[in-house]
Amino acid sequence: MAVRRYLLLLGSNLATAARLREALTALATLGKVATLTPVTPTPARHDPTRHYFNALVRCDCTHDRDAFIAHLKQLEAELGRVRGAGGDVAIDIDLLATCVDGHWRADPHALAKHEFTQSPARELLQQSGITIQTIAGKGAGGGHS
Repeated sequence: MAVRRYLLLLGSNLATAARLREALTALATLGKVATLTPVTPTPARHDPTRHYFNALVRCDCTHDRDAFIAHLKQLEAELGRVRGAGGDVAIDIDLLATCVDGHWRADPHALAKHEFTQSPARELLQQSGITIQTIAGKGAGGGHS
């Protein structure tokens, strides 16, 4: 099976970054995982009094996109994610991009959510030097792929 490379944004607004470390361990059951940025505290988008712990992560695995997303949702649930609960987000794992021919191509869902123009993805991409191809080769992010 072909190995696919995915770029993920991990986030949690629990009191410590421990849940992100648990998520990294869980992701390693799907394939080879590399942390591309340090775990970084960032203000929540809609409530600056709350903070998230975020990190960019690469995962190399043999799952196609749909199967990979299904596994991500399962991991989120196992790590305590309750969708629509408001308030605490135990873990959020977003697929930002897929590596195609050596270039990161934006995931359609991430584009629809405007992930690349908002914090924390925008800052973490800049920090990592990663550029995401969005539409017709136009990039978002910080530099190389």
